[in-house]
Amino acid sequence: MIISIYILSHINKDKIKNMKEPIPEGEKLMSKKIVSIFMSLIVAASLAGCGKSTDENSSNAKTANPTESANNAVTNEQAEGKWAQNYTLDETKKLYEEKLSKMKEITDELGVKYSSDEVIKKEDDKTITDKSIYFDNENPENNKIESMYYGLKIYGENLEEGVISLKLTLKFDGENAVKNNDLDLGKTSFAKYIAAFTGEADRDYSDINKEILEKLASGDTEVRINNTIDGLNEEILASKDCIFYKLSTKKYKFADAEMSME
Repeated sequence: MIISIYILSHINKDKIKNMKEPIPEGEKLMSKKIVSIFMSLIVAASLAGCGKSTDENSSNAKTANPTESANNAVTNEQAEGKWAQNYTLDETKKLYEEKLSKMKEITDELGVKYSSDEVIKKEDDKTITDKSIYFDNENPENNKIESMYYGLKIYGENLEEGVISLKLTLKFDGENAVKNNDLDLGKTSFAKYIAAFTGEADRDYSDINKEILEKLASGDTEVRINNTIDGLNEEILASKDCIFYKLSTKKYKFADAEMSME
């Protein structure tokens, strides 16, 4: 898949048209604002911020999809906790639906309109079914949530594998945050969505806050943080303009779970 982009304060979406397949509805979330971030995760390019598209013909912002191998697998070191267990297809769907109701409830409380989608696409000759909810807040205030995606991807015509993931972006006033040494992700809407997924309420974000502020203050253009929460893979990428967050399960191999039940 060939994608040409400028990692600048504005993103030219015409470059994305070089992709072999059009971006399906559920995966286009946030593309106007964070294509550069996703591509940075793939190519280790420098992050300059979350720019907006200048393409007037595109009315919806959805997710740009990073490579699955880079984002959806939990390493052996992270293979502990509830979410690191092997689950069947039905069990994975049930877990997704349980969390889905909470994601919808939080979004309703925020007064944001979300969209639901289910698409089937081909990627690297593999069939992928993507069921999701998502929204894109076109004009968020500083330090307010900008975009959200929560979805379940099922891989293969025979439904062999699956991943549940949450993706969030925050419009970040990093200049003032660094100047005033003031950042608390626990006070943002991020925390509500993360808690809905993990079941961990009142999480202490102080170490994450500190690392982001210290590295940005020292001149880093981007800050990358990776953690594990009860078997979930947590990825954070921050600049002075935007904070991107992803929380995902490992790629469940449903045959493994079926075998363990025999």
